[in-house]
Amino acid sequence: MKKIFMKIFLSFTALALAWLSPAHLCAAEAKGWQPEWDKTVAAAKKEGSLSVYLWQGGNLEKAVEGFRKKFPDIKLTITGGRGSSFINRIASEIRSGVKIADVCICGVTSPFKVFYEQMKALEPLKPALILPEVSDESKWWQGKQHYQDAEGKYIFIFIGSPAGTRVYYNTSLVNPKEFRSYWDVLTPKWKGKIVAIDPNESSGGWRMLYYHPELGPNYVKKLIGEMDASFSRDERQATDSIAKAKYAFAFFSRGVPEAKAQGLAVDEFPDSQFKEAPAISSGANGTIALMSGAPHPNAAKVFTNWFLSREGQIYFQEVMNTPLDQVQSMRADIPVDPIPPQYRRKEGLRYVPVYNPDMMDAGPVLKLFKDTVKR
Repeated sequence: MKKIFMKIFLSFTALALAWLSPAHLCAAEAKGWQPEWDKTVAAAKKEGSLSVYLWQGGNLEKAVEGFRKKFPDIKLTITGGRGSSFINRIASEIRSGVKIADVCICGVTSPFKVFYEQMKALEPLKPALILPEVSDESKWWQGKQHYQDAEGKYIFIFIGSPAGTRVYYNTSLVNPKEFRSYWDVLTPKWKGKIVAIDPNESSGGWRMLYYHPELGPNYVKKLIGEMDASFSRDERQATDSIAKAKYAFAFFSRGVPEAKAQGLAVDEFPDSQFKEAPAISSGANGTIALMSGAPHPNAAKVFTNWFLSREGQIYFQEVMNTPLDQVQSMRADIPVDPIPPQYRRKEGLRYVPVYNPDMMDAGPVLKLFKDTVKR
């Protein structure tokens, strides 16, 4: 009798272990999400269309185009733009009741302030993450998903690239070996030899300086008020001005890698050169959000899951990285080969995340700029 009971006990134990095995758990998990995914894909194909609005930059449009190959039954329409006019276009469409955009791949400042805070025009994105490999927090940098909004469900951050210093210089006027800190740029020797992008045009770099724990308002005030700096609303023009040696330094301009590749005397201080903690940024197009009341909600979900999947982010990273532009996905489980070593995130290094909600308010920066410049 004992032998019979022992056999029964062992049989039940084996059965229980089988149910708890990884293979069975994976199968059970699949039963949970697969039907929902299949239903969503079917509904997306029935909708037949998808409208993605994106912040033009680098090869982002080409990266998004990969969706066509994966889901050819869904007609993809891409609308690109930059600057406040791009955000105002979407906002105007929403206010008029003619909602066109399904998905917005944008920057951080305007979408956060306009779509999230002011208009409440975003659909929660987190519940739309159906694929387990996308919703799994362990697949992302620091073992968590990164959202710009404090609620952690609307504006998903999928780029996390070391931001660089964004301090550019003329190589014939400046000896980079003399600089070990942001503060070294603000010495009397360089008074009147700095141009910076007007924060009313683009506040991202300014916010990084203002909210940086080792720089802060005092640094910004000195840059604006004591260095006799000039201010430009044209980022390319600012780059041209240091290339022509009109100024020695340019803060927050664009096009320096291209200018350098053309043989012009310009370069950027690498973030490893300054003693202050480097910033990590989502860049100008590193967030994705779902627009509320979107005409193609299921297609938007399918796109978002594909784009944030391992396959989608590998494709994105391969397409986006060029000799002139480097970005790194927040996914931690994809190859970093396309990114030159000097532009990759460093494990164990403390970064200042400039996409955090508490660094989004440009108001104090703009007030300081206004109050200081008018003196």
